[in-house]
Amino acid sequence: MPTPLNILQETELSTSAGCVNLSGWLARQTLPFVYLMQPPKKYTFEMPVVKLLTETWCIGKTLNLFAGVTRLNVDEVRNDIDPNAPAEYHLDALEFVNSWNGDKFDTIVFDPPYNLRKAREKYGERYVGSLTKIKQDLPKILKLGGRVISFGYDSIGMSRRRGFKKVAVALVCHSGDHNDTIILLEEYIQPSLSLAG
Repeated sequence: MPTPLNILQETELSTSAGCVNLSGWLARQTLPFVYLMQPPKKYTFEMPVVKLLTETWCIGKTLNLFAGVTRLNVDEVRNDIDPNAPAEYHLDALEFVNSWNGDKFDTIVFDPPYNLRKAREKYGERYVGSLTKIKQDLPKILKLGGRVISFGYDSIGMSRRRGFKKVAVALVCHSGDHNDTIILLEEYIQPSLSLAG
């Protein structure tokens, strides 16, 4: 896979020759893409097509870090800060990640409340502290070759600098005035990148 520097050099060379030849590179960057239409629900996995896609993408022992109210049909360990949520653990997400001393997970479902409205609806105005810090620490509890399924309004996900590669992307159209949800499937491929400063 080309590095950003190789891409830049290839682009500069092609541009200096009078043409831009990125078609080969773009062909190698193609990810499987899924387009779903689903009216929004208060909790992500109350949406049947999103729940089914997520279950399909999960492998092995799965951590649902912001579990909500709906159980996934997978080998699921559930954490949700809401003490009324049906979960085995009721910890702040960062606290859960840093205190976990069990076996590493094969899959982590990462579906935090990604805006203030969702935080108010689900958690009584408690907002997730630092998603960046949580993402930085997730590799500690994930097997090499494991997966993270991220939900949000952007496609950053876990990112390459943390040792992940994007495997697939889904876009969920909620129709009307609702923002689409982006779901990323990423694989943990290189632990040294996640530990680099």
